[in-house]
Amino acid sequence: MTLVVAAISVGCSGPGSDGSPTATPATPDAGTTSATVPASGQFTLPTAAPVTPTSGAGAPSGIPAPAPAPEPTPALYADPVAVARAWMGQFCETSFEEPINANLTRAGVYATGAGTAADTERGDTPDTYQQMREQKLTTRCDQVEAQVNPDAPATPDMVYVEVSATSTQLAAGLPFQTSPVISTRRVVRGGDGRWLVDVAVDAG
Repeated sequence: MTLVVAAISVGCSGPGSDGSPTATPATPDAGTTSATVPASGQFTLPTAAPVTPTSGAGAPSGIPAPAPAPEPTPALYADPVAVARAWMGQFCETSFEEPINANLTRAGVYATGAGTAADTERGDTPDTYQQMREQKLTTRCDQVEAQVNPDAPATPDMVYVEVSATSTQLAAGLPFQTSPVISTRRVVRGGDGRWLVDVAVDAG
């Protein structure tokens, strides 16, 4: 899925009031050169040295390591927070070298069919995926966090979990910007006892 700079991350076309993941771009330091944003929402590569990526707190983070392959263990599915954290680790990471919306396929190991379908509707189209490949865009993520929203409704089989990560955006392997990725997801327990990430929601 394409990471759209200065608008939204991982496959959405704009900031979502429905709880879908949004990205707020980091502000470049004085003297650095960042990508520019034409009306289409796709970024143009910088003509000078890329911006040194920083974490949300401003400390250097470098380029995060790739996310490990999904590990669907019984212990993970027993914990709604753990499964939401694992889901975000896969959802947040994209690469032009993978098939279209491959991050959703990976994250789908931890999600309901309805959740993955809803994300796919907001995911890359053939046109945006082609732009992603042409510009050799990749995102790597770290600082992946998840916590149950204590103010949201909950039942024995449903909770709202706030998930977040720091996304480092790269073009042709060179980092140029970091952005926080934040979402609130409903996490549900199915009849088989497994907790799975469901659709994005506004937990209000």
